[in-house]
Amino acid sequence: MFTELTKKSSFKAMRESSYDIFGGNLDLRSIKPGETLVMADLEGPGKIVHWWCTIAAEDIHMYNRMLVLRFYWDDEKNPSVETPIGDFFCSGHGMESEVISLPITSLNRGKGRNCWFEMPFKKRALLTITNEAEEPVRSFYWNIDWQKFDSINNDILYFHAQYKQEYPTKEGKDYRILEAFGAGNYVGTVLNVEKDIKPGWFGEGDEKIYIDGENYPSIWGTGTEDYFLTAWSPHVYQSPFSGFSIWQGCNHAGDKTTGYRFHILDPIPFTKSIVVDIEHAWTVENKEFCDFYSSVAFWYQSEPHVPFDNIPDANQRRAQRPEEIKYDKHYQDKWGMKTGE
Repeated sequence: MFTELTKKSSFKAMRESSYDIFGGNLDLRSIKPGETLVMADLEGPGKIVHWWCTIAAEDIHMYNRMLVLRFYWDDEKNPSVETPIGDFFCSGHGMESEVISLPITSLNRGKGRNCWFEMPFKKRALLTITNEAEEPVRSFYWNIDWQKFDSINNDILYFHAQYKQEYPTKEGKDYRILEAFGAGNYVGTVLNVEKDIKPGWFGEGDEKIYIDGENYPSIWGTGTEDYFLTAWSPHVYQSPFSGFSIWQGCNHAGDKTTGYRFHILDPIPFTKSIVVDIEHAWTVENKEFCDFYSSVAFWYQSEPHVPFDNIPDANQRRAQRPEEIKYDKHYQDKWGMKTGE
């Protein structure tokens, strides 16, 4: 990383941002309900090397789950990145939390978000964010730093990130974090668990990674907290390649966990396909928990990629038992409440 600083550069440093085009200090954009905001529409060849953003959306309940990122490379019709913004930055359940890792940080209680995953492209990069809430985003700020090249390698791998959820998980079936086809490298996982009414430790669930169509996984782990590089149950911690940004326990309905694991020094290559699963069980006592799981998978691969399944809609993505309950129409309908209760 530092070695590159001693070499002559072959690119021009560029930035796309929300700066005030009229010369003032109103360096933000508002996002109306249902509106898609274009953060960047870049002409290649180039490579995004860093982006920062912050949000003021106090009127939106769980806004971290209501705002969806979609990134497109080289005029593709289907996004290569599709995920709620909070989960992308390792804060699940619509919550905010600090994260300090090598590729992603969220500082000042999760307000200042940064991503250093490199995102190369040949012809065009289109980065958007959509407000899927019923209320407006008051302020959205961003800086996207990228490098403009005269030419770029023809065999580049493109950055991908996909959100999935299963509310609740299915008994007898592992939770699937990713199924992708093509050639590339798997580089990271964000996993969220919200406990249902059955108390107990879910974290003996092993990760299983199937490479290139194999029936038996080449990578079979020893437990959920082991995959996130800690031991003897999770706790909130941060490190360059792994951490738990949220840990509330596992014995009460609504207890929430978010862990992240980045395979930067240990990427998992595949040439045809990859499947990333994880158990949801306390196998020592032969228990299986059907809790509420959601995740983001990060990987690089050649294009074209298989289009993603439809992302669950905004209300389906809400936490089942939110930390701060706003008795809007969604929860009134869900719990059979009358207006004003």
